[in-house]
Amino acid sequence: MAANDNISNNLLPVACPVCGECQNTTAGGIGADGLPAGPVACMVCGHPFQRDEYLRGLELRRQAFSRLTGPAGE
Repeated sequence: MAANDNISNNLLPVACPVCGECQNTTAGGIGADGLPAGPVACMVCGHPFQRDEYLRGLELRRQAFSRLTGPAGE
Protein backbone atom coordinates (compact mmCIF):
# COMPACT_ATOMS: atom_id res chain seq x y z
CA MET A 1 0.00 0.00 0.00
CA ALA A 2 1.28 3.45 -0.85
CA ALA A 3 2.11 5.97 1.85
CA ASN A 4 -0.72 8.23 2.86
CA ASP A 5 0.29 11.72 1.77
CA ASN A 6 -3.24 13.13 2.12
CA ILE A 7 -4.46 11.95 5.52
CA SER A 8 -7.71 13.92 5.54
CA ASN A 9 -8.82 12.19 2.33
CA ASN A 10 -7.14 8.80 2.66
CA LEU A 11 -7.27 7.73 6.31
CA LEU A 12 -10.77 6.32 6.31
CA PRO A 13 -12.57 4.22 8.91
CA VAL A 14 -12.31 0.53 8.08
CA ALA A 15 -15.20 -1.92 8.39
CA CYS A 16 -14.80 -4.40 11.22
CA PRO A 17 -14.86 -8.02 9.97
CA VAL A 18 -16.71 -9.05 13.16
CA CYS A 19 -19.51 -6.48 13.58
CA GLY A 20 -19.37 -4.52 10.31
CA GLU A 21 -19.10 -1.10 11.97
CA CYS A 22 -16.67 1.46 10.57
CA GLN A 23 -15.48 3.02 13.80
CA ASN A 24 -11.82 2.51 14.58
CA THR A 25 -9.56 3.43 17.46
CA THR A 26 -5.83 3.81 17.03
CA ALA A 27 -3.11 3.83 19.66
CA GLY A 28 0.26 5.30 18.90
CA GLY A 29 -0.76 8.13 16.61
CA ILE A 30 0.01 8.40 12.92
CA GLY A 31 3.34 7.23 11.52
CA ALA A 32 5.59 9.01 9.03
CA ASP A 33 3.83 7.05 6.26
CA GLY A 34 0.47 8.59 7.24
CA LEU A 35 -0.91 5.29 8.55
CA PRO A 36 -1.65 4.30 12.13
CA ALA A 37 1.63 3.73 13.96
CA GLY A 38 0.17 1.42 16.59
CA PRO A 39 -2.66 -1.04 17.03
CA VAL A 40 -6.08 -0.44 15.48
CA ALA A 41 -9.26 -1.82 17.01
CA CYS A 42 -13.00 -1.61 16.42
CA MET A 43 -14.54 1.01 18.68
CA VAL A 44 -17.81 -0.93 18.82
CA CYS A 45 -16.89 -4.56 19.54
CA GLY A 46 -13.19 -4.20 20.38
CA HIS A 47 -11.90 -6.49 17.62
CA PRO A 48 -8.13 -5.93 17.30
CA PHE A 49 -7.19 -5.62 13.63
CA GLN A 50 -4.13 -7.43 12.38
CA ARG A 51 -1.95 -4.98 10.39
CA ASP A 52 -2.54 -6.69 7.02
CA GLU A 53 -6.27 -7.03 7.76
CA TYR A 54 -6.49 -3.29 8.48
CA LEU A 55 -4.50 -2.34 5.37
CA ARG A 56 -6.70 -4.55 3.13
CA GLY A 57 -9.81 -2.96 4.64
CA LEU A 58 -8.36 0.52 4.18
CA GLU A 59 -7.63 -0.15 0.52
CA LEU A 60 -11.19 -1.40 -0.02
CA ARG A 61 -12.59 1.75 1.65
CA ARG A 62 -10.36 3.98 -0.48
CA GLN A 63 -11.59 2.23 -3.62
CA ALA A 64 -15.23 2.59 -2.52
CA PHE A 65 -14.78 6.30 -1.74
CA SER A 66 -13.02 6.92 -5.07
CA ARG A 67 -16.12 5.65 -6.89
CA LEU A 68 -18.44 8.11 -5.16
CA THR A 69 -19.66 11.07 -7.14
CA GLY A 70 -21.44 14.21 -6.07
CA PRO A 71 -24.79 15.40 -7.32
CA ALA A 72 -25.13 15.75 -11.08
CA GLY A 73 -24.81 19.24 -12.49
CA GLU A 74 -27.86 21.03 -13.79
